[in-house]
Amino acid sequence: MSGWGAVVLATALLCALPARATEKDMAKAMYERYCASCHGTDGKGDGALKNFLTSKPTDLTQLTKQAGGQFPFVRVMQIIDGTEAVRAHGTSDMPVWGETFRRQSGSTAAEEAEVRGKLMLITEYIRAIQAK
Repeated sequence: MSGWGAVVLATALLCALPARATEKDMAKAMYERYCASCHGTDGKGDGALKNFLTSKPTDLTQLTKQAGGQFPFVRVMQIIDGTEAVRAHGTSDMPVWGETFRRQSGSTAAEEAEVRGKLMLITEYIRAIQAK
């Protein structure tokens, strides 16, 4: 995403939230809306829907540890977007959020920037909840 695309996206998202909302607040809100029902509010894979899935949701707090100490930002973003399949999902339990966001937004360049912004916010929140 270009610098201007990020500015436009941040401005649009900030307008949709209370005046004091920060990027961290936006990221948490996106995670809670789209991910917490399966992965849990703390990201440990213990969301309310976990018993209805064919495989246990990933403990998202361990991704940096599993990747040798470096958070795999691009890979996580691709998994959320749906451009990288996750073998453990088997029957695709995890929604392809990129497609969902694109249906909600549209297909212009500015709308694609909004989709990428949402994916980046969720990915950034997941990076923030990594176990130390």
